[in-house]
Amino acid sequence: MFYKALNGVKVLEFGNLISAPFCAKILGDLGAEVIKIEEPEIGDTSRKQEPFLKDIPGTERSGLYQYVNMNKLGITLNLETTTGKKIFGELLKTADIFVENNPPKRMKELGLDYKSVKKINPRIIMTSITPFGQTGPYKDYKGGELVATHLGGVGYLSTREGDASKEPLKYPAHLFSFQAGLCAAGATLGYLYGQKITGEGTQIDVSEQESVIQNVNASIARYSYTGQISRRTDVLDLAPHHILPCKDGYIYASFVEEHQWRRFVEVMGHPDWADSELFANAQIRSQYWDALKPLMLEWTMEHTVEEIYRNSQEKGIPLGAVRNAAQVLEDKQMKAREFFVDIDRAKTGKLTFPGVPYRFSEIQREAPVAAPLLGQHNEEIYCKRMGYTRIDLDKLKEAGVI
Repeated sequence: MFYKALNGVKVLEFGNLISAPFCAKILGDLGAEVIKIEEPEIGDTSRKQEPFLKDIPGTERSGLYQYVNMNKLGITLNLETTTGKKIFGELLKTADIFVENNPPKRMKELGLDYKSVKKINPRIIMTSITPFGQTGPYKDYKGGELVATHLGGVGYLSTREGDASKEPLKYPAHLFSFQAGLCAAGATLGYLYGQKITGEGTQIDVSEQESVIQNVNASIARYSYTGQISRRTDVLDLAPHHILPCKDGYIYASFVEEHQWRRFVEVMGHPDWADSELFANAQIRSQYWDALKPLMLEWTMEHTVEEIYRNSQEKGIPLGAVRNAAQVLEDKQMKAREFFVDIDRAKTGKLTFPGVPYRFSEIQREAPVAAPLLGQHNEEIYCKRMGYTRIDLDKLKEAGVI
């Protein structure tokens, strides 16, 4: 854990890949005890996802798995078996929260839909994350990161070099799966307060598609207001409002107010073309961006990111440096806040991971716990807490239950 804000809260996670595991991770980071349930011998699919340490695949070598599943206990359990379901029912009785991201049909077949879970534990908060939610014509459709991106309307805006004639691009990494997990965690924490007051449970139905639309798709609001469909182009309403290449990297220039542009003109040494009527204000500059862009690039490509960034900063210009991963790790702001954490884990050794983006003034931050090895805490959970013996565990393993 990082903080003991949720000390005493018990969470069961039956999740895969990103959304549900990240939701449970957020709760674990805040001090809840999270027990992650994985399929015997196979485990979470994220174990097979890159990046792998030294580019060598392995069940315990995925950086993605290790990040999304830190601050958790891990057990194996086959919920397809009668005994596995019985054991899971026992775990559910003492849980406050149950997080999952499985297809609704599968959960019903397993006898783990909310109606069934509620009979076992009436006060349980069951947080279910699916591509399209528990209702509607798409509820049983399969989906993934790419599907959520495009059915959420965001993919339409992704373009290569501002050229709308080229195909849309996939957004980097697992951006929207993390977003869905974050939304789920927020809703879960919100109802946790209600659970403490009323003693009643609920199912929280989270749609990945809806989380994309709500949080990262401003084009929906634009269409609602103006009827305008945002174009897949770098000709925007205002200019400059773009990422521009420099001598050794990229900057992001966004000048909403005219005085900001005039100050940047000063940083560029006030070239003659800056006084042209074609570039008189932000709206006109956007219309003639195809003429302005090469003139700006002629200057930016002669200077480093640091030069442009620092000179702009001195004049109060809203301009940012586009950082790569190595630069972010070495950023002095990150070091000052001790954001990144080193975690020493069996099989992989000490590695660096992102910490949490918040601090509590009255709660001491603690060192996080490494993501569990597959079945690492079977003995602790089954024997020490549930009363099974080591002989029982051997029999359960032989029967394919754990």
